[in-house]
Amino acid sequence: MHLSQRASTLILTAILLSGCDGEITPENMQSGEELYNYYCKNCHELKGPGANMERYAGEKNLKPYKVMLMIKFNKASSKHDMITFTQLSDNQAEAVSEYTVNLIERHLNR
Repeated sequence: MHLSQRASTLILTAILLSGCDGEITPENMQSGEELYNYYCKNCHELKGPGANMERYAGEKNLKPYKVMLMIKFNKASSKHDMITFTQLSDNQAEAVSEYTVNLIERHLNR
């Protein structure tokens, strides 16, 4: 490899890597906890499921798919209105739904 080719390769590599600053944005969050903390925690308070999810504390068999329907389509079995999060991918909505159900179960078992 000639010096000019090496230099070109190094410059190209530097340019490509400069765009990889590792910033975590909502679009690339995958864990349920990250997504919950970003999208849900403010409304659902800092304590366990929070005031807006207290009514689900008695629902022992809350399923993640029900939470996912609330998150993506505002399809709830109650009269509680919630904004929808259509920007979440199905995988992200599933992750935050599973995390939320686990959060509620942990809150129940205190």
